[in-house]
Amino acid sequence: MLTDIDLLGTEFICYNMRESDKREIFAMRPHDNPYLLAWEAYHMVLNNGRGRIAWHNGKPAVFCAFTETWPRRWNCWMFGTEDFRAAAMPAIRWFRNEAREILTVCEAHRLDCDSIEGHAEAHKMIKALGGVEDGPPMRRYGKNGETFQRFVWFNGENNVLEPGYVRAA
Repeated sequence: MLTDIDLLGTEFICYNMRESDKREIFAMRPHDNPYLLAWEAYHMVLNNGRGRIAWHNGKPAVFCAFTETWPRRWNCWMFGTEDFRAAAMPAIRWFRNEAREILTVCEAHRLDCDSIEGHAEAHKMIKALGGVEDGPPMRRYGKNGETFQRFVWFNGENNVLEPGYVRAA
């Protein structure tokens, strides 16, 4: 089940975030405070984006969002609790539809996502959704010198976002 984002659900996810996401997300923040992260994430989406929370067994499990960081350039992010895998499919379907709309209807030039080196599950999902590596890894990009890879979708270039797309076997 997907719902609009709300602060309490966002706080629950941030406080109970799985370790792989915690490592990635907090490497991009000047703090390690899950409640401050929830406040920031909620208000960034509320003020300049769109987002959803996916639920599993009556608890928030996945936070998925897009924010317009400057005109026609959007950033996407997704993180969750240990129930991420169990709740991810509705979030992924929502992501695909929203990304397509952002790139076509909103006429965004690009949609991008920065992911920490070694987060294999995230990289696999991003690539499955059509994200392509945008240049070499960004060394010393995180607050403690972590390496990140930027993935990108360009308007008109990522057909995996098109309706009816079926990945070849």
